[in-house]
Amino acid sequence: MGTFVMAHMKNSDPSKLFALLKHMAVGGLILALTLLRLFIRPKTRRPRPMLSGISMADRIVPYVHRIFDVLILVMIGSGIGIAVMTGLPGIIANGDIARLPENFHALPLHTVHVFVGRILAGIVVLHVCGALYHHFFLKDGLLARMSLAGR
Repeated sequence: MGTFVMAHMKNSDPSKLFALLKHMAVGGLILALTLLRLFIRPKTRRPRPMLSGISMADRIVPYVHRIFDVLILVMIGSGIGIAVMTGLPGIIANGDIARLPENFHALPLHTVHVFVGRILAGIVVLHVCGALYHHFFLKDGLLARMSLAGR
């Protein structure tokens, strides 16, 4: 949302506050879901990893979700840091658009936030491509195995 919508909005645009509020709400939801997953995952039965026949991909399988978790937590942590450093919660709560910084690009945490967001987007695309490869080419039932019905 930030790269595709908010990056093109001036911080003086009155709709920017609502966009920031939505952005922060989605980040909070993702944080809650990630923490829930981190809490539940060790307590659930895990099926054996499915091999793709691509040696590089098969070697990284054990690390993929941990990498996702770390990147998501860095993304959310940098977002919280930006909000705290700029006083965004108070600015949004009071509707005081004049207190928004001219832009967020000067903040080092914004650079981290954007960089990690782009890495996450790329990894998500690769992850979806991998799942589709398993489904359409290997026909190994990976998508069915990921569903709640497959448990």
